[in-house]
Amino acid sequence: MRAVVFSLILLAVSHFAASEEPTWRTVEEVLAVVGNTPILYSDVTLAALVHLVEPEPGESLEDYRSRLLGARVRLEVEFRDLEDTGLLYRLDLETARYRDALISRAGGEEVLDTSLRNEGLVWPDVDELVLRVAAVDAFVEQRLRPRISVTMEEIEAAYQELLVNEIAVSDEPVPPLSAVRDDLHTLLVERKLNEEIESWLERAEEHQEVMKFGR
Repeated sequence: MRAVVFSLILLAVSHFAASEEPTWRTVEEVLAVVGNTPILYSDVTLAALVHLVEPEPGESLEDYRSRLLGARVRLEVEFRDLEDTGLLYRLDLETARYRDALISRAGGEEVLDTSLRNEGLVWPDVDELVLRVAAVDAFVEQRLRPRISVTMEEIEAAYQELLVNEIAVSDEPVPPLSAVRDDLHTLLVERKLNEEIESWLERAEEHQEVMKFGR
């Protein structure tokens, strides 16, 4: 059974048949709420149009929209945390670059413009999404990434774990550490950065009440 959703409804009453039953039509659905901010069905539709997350091979539309909803809720939690703490206003945002990127992912400006009109969306909806993506990425790159450091000992441990131990069971030669040191450094930086992002999200969720009403 489909999860219960809250709906925004429009009541249309005929002027010529006052005695008839009123007609109710769903015009929007609230799928989740982050703090006081609703995440609407149209927000998830927009996220799909710009491929906020990519569909997986063989994934059903229902499962894909569920992942999109999760990604959109997460984005809103992170954005609201930046706004509430005031960090949003101390970041250098490259909104134009992210706007171009999302438009490109949607197939270009003309394609996206048509899709928006077909879905009852407008360009300011895109700009709101762009602001959130740009702000979150700016915080990650300007505040979290500079905190990351990787020691030579960590690189050597990763070399042993990921290369020496793995290749030992095969007949392939193990590349020298000097040949893969930069790649291992990048791998460890990204791994630590992902851990920092998840820690930030956990802290943000402590201050933002999240309620989901649909998949």
